Amino acid sequence: MQKGKIDFLLKLKRKKYRDLHHKFIIENPKVIFEQAQNKDLDAVYVTDAFFSEHRDELIFPNLFRLSDKDFKQVSDLVTPPGILAVFNMSADKKFNFLAANILLLDTIQDPGNLGTILRSADWFGFKDIFLGANCVELYNPKVIAGSMGSIFHLNIHTDIKLLDFVEELKAKKYCVAVSDLGAKKNHISTKAKIALVIGNESKGVSQDLKNLADEKIKIFKVGQAESLNAAVAAGILMYELKR
Repeated sequence: MQKGKIDFLLKLKRKKYRDLHHKFIIENPKVIFEQAQNKDLDAVYVTDAFFSEHRDELIFPNLFRLSDKDFKQVSDLVTPPGILAVFNMSADKKFNFLAANILLLDTIQDPGNLGTILRSADWFGFKDIFLGANCVELYNPKVIAGSMGSIFHLNIHTDIKLLDFVEELKAKKYCVAVSDLGAKKNHISTKAKIALVIGNESKGVSQDLKNLADEKIKIFKVGQAESLNAAVAAGILMYELKR
């Protein structure tokens, strides 16, 4: 294994190099095997032990072996699984304003939350996801891990100027619905195309976006908890829209 390849993998642990090379790393074996035919799969790296155990399954064209020591160095996990893959970032797909339900994320900062939201969006059929300019990086390793492969099933649009985009959505007859603790209802009263906005973990949806909203909804509580996790709230609201 050339030292240059190890150095490159180490660089991909940092955002500026992911952006520079338009590549990111996945360390989930199940996801890697599922994406074996993905045109964006660049290379796969395994330990000698993983190679010996899974030799017949390793059909990847660009396959490299690492020592356990080198693998632990390049892995982002405490207990590395023995396989990681480098993928090319896919180009943004043009949005055609036809989807019935879409999701807008306003300043989601926790990578675990974003990964979970993406996984839930995939489950509930929200195909187009729009990340506001102040959201955590899509290719952060914790986002990738939390998405459990859903990143490959969604059209994820990044660095969106949400205020401008919401104006476009309203012109295209979308009902813009925001989660708001001050709202009086827990459902959306229209059957129109819905753009659901989920806000920051501590501050919620920005006031400027609330001012543009057609509907404001909340999740009514029964117990004593002060608030819901943003990813949990997003899942509940997406479920309500899909019922």
